[in-house]
Amino acid sequence: MKIAELVNGEDEVVPAEVVVRLISGEDHPVKIWREYRGLTQEALGNAAGAGKSYISQIEAGNKVGSAKVLKALAEALQVDMEDLLLE
Repeated sequence: MKIAELVNGEDEVVPAEVVVRLISGEDHPVKIWREYRGLTQEALGNAAGAGKSYISQIEAGNKVGSAKVLKALAEALQVDMEDLLLE
């Protein structure tokens, strides 16, 4: 990460507690990013064109989410699509 990217808003510093949650794998990345951005499942669903129940199912691991939905979620959460995939 370069300082210029931070200054220009092209990158961001993510708090350590968010990074720890992402690395631990205990919660789905969609849930972690949604909570970090201060969004409800309903608000994220509205922003991404998906239903609240669909977001809930993705976060619970019951659905994977189509590429189209994951792309829309990534845009709404301001992250790369890869940041939402389980490892």
